[in-house]
Amino acid sequence: MPILQRIRAVIARVPRGRVITYGEAAAAAGHPRGARLTVRALYGADGLPWHRVVAAGGRIALPGEEGREQRLRLEMEGVSFRGGRVRMDRHAWSPRQPRKTGRSVGRRQT
Repeated sequence: MPILQRIRAVIARVPRGRVITYGEAAAAAGHPRGARLTVRALYGADGLPWHRVVAAGGRIALPGEEGREQRLRLEMEGVSFRGGRVRMDRHAWSPRQPRKTGRSVGRRQT
């Protein structure tokens, strides 16, 4: 799967009331240091929760009206702010991979 599609898949999983940074989305898709790729992935990607992606430290990077719309959408989902930044300590989301559960191999008791 191409990198932009992988980034879009990560963004699609961000739950309501949570946020991820541009860099974290790219890293979760296998491209660390690829924050700008996340921006590219969001262009023309209809149906994604674009407002749940923020800049480092919880900053809203979009200018003007778009930035105000992003903040409003996040506030409507219950995301809280301190000044102009999302409270990352409360709302950051990490797409952790589920831990593989396997049975340990040991002696069978009879």
